[in-house]
Amino acid sequence: MFKKIKNFILDLLFPIKCLGCDEEFENLEPKDKWVCRKCFEKIEIKKEQICPACEKQSESGETHHKCRKEISLDGLWIATDFDYKTTKEAIYKFKFRFVKDIYFPLSEIIIKSILKADELGSFHNLILANFSQESGEEEIYLDKNKNKKTETILVPVPLHKRRYNWRGFNQAFLLSQNIAKRFNLSVYEKALIRKINTKPQTKIKLMKDRKKNIKGAFACSQHNLVKNKNVIIIDDVCTTSATLNECAIELKKAGAKTVWGLVITRR
Repeated sequence: MFKKIKNFILDLLFPIKCLGCDEEFENLEPKDKWVCRKCFEKIEIKKEQICPACEKQSESGETHHKCRKEISLDGLWIATDFDYKTTKEAIYKFKFRFVKDIYFPLSEIIIKSILKADELGSFHNLILANFSQESGEEEIYLDKNKNKKTETILVPVPLHKRRYNWRGFNQAFLLSQNIAKRFNLSVYEKALIRKINTKPQTKIKLMKDRKKNIKGAFACSQHNLVKNKNVIIIDDVCTTSATLNECAIELKKAGAKTVWGLVITRR
């Protein structure tokens, strides 16, 4: 009862409007606000995935065989395109205005992209390994025998301690929690650590400078968490995949079987 009264008072004093249509929300939990159902449905999932190395079309976002010498990522799944106003606004407020509760609609966009994909490929065999369909959802056909021998885990891209203290939360970890809950997977927040407080990648234009900036920034602190497992690295946005790839390098050094990236969008 107290929680409902608190939300009611907050709605009166600081009304939250949908980032897409400016409709005001009332009597909802904070995580259920920010994007109304109508605007959420308008956000289209990405129809064609691309190889994270050459950026050319690839089934399920899998890294082309010829590109595997250039990158350690086995593939990259991108939920939606960057040009949707609602998505842009949500990511901006999440990352730079520190609105923590926006993790929920953003993670739901990722979940929507996975469940509503036109074609199922290697990525789906990993992330849906433990998935049990709820009533009312469309049927999804998978060869689950491909996943019985190797566990799939989620690893959020870590923040450096200084940046975490400044922001107050790790946005990648919040996204991971909701995704893991939906697909019955485990999140290993401590599998990777960020040992260098690097300059934000968004402030660096050239690809070569981004790679140099992020090189050696991560370390796998607990090899036993990732050894012989399929790892999906979670982040909000990627541009050149340099951060995800640097994480993949360390995870594979620690014995990960495969490493994929999963993001809301790529710009």
